[in-house]
Amino acid sequence: MSQNLLIVDDESALCWVLGQFFASAGYRVDSAQALDEALGLMTTGRYDLVISDLRLSGTQSEEGLVLADFVRRYTPDTRVVLLTAFASPELTARARELGVDLVLPKPQPLPSLARHVSELLAAR
Repeated sequence: MSQNLLIVDDESALCWVLGQFFASAGYRVDSAQALDEALGLMTTGRYDLVISDLRLSGTQSEEGLVLADFVRRYTPDTRVVLLTAFASPELTARARELGVDLVLPKPQPLPSLARHVSELLAAR
């Protein structure tokens, strides 16, 4: 049975690359480029894991944390990976408080990201 992933990033090329990569590995993948689109997909579908960028609409935005909080409240079994080029110990602590399973630096090598996804899903 294939597992369902939701990829959320404001860069359409990155959504496409990640989607193709994980689909070729046997996952069923949906993607969104904005918070409202991601929330809509979360309310109508079931996802085993969400990969989200921290910033979806600007240099100071943190919609990835808003999405993580929503996921944890409404689908607590869904794993959450946050990708960001702005990682810091403070951000990681806040993300963990909101239920993010893993904060990874962006860019992230695809094989490394795939290994993290596999490990998180196996630990469910």
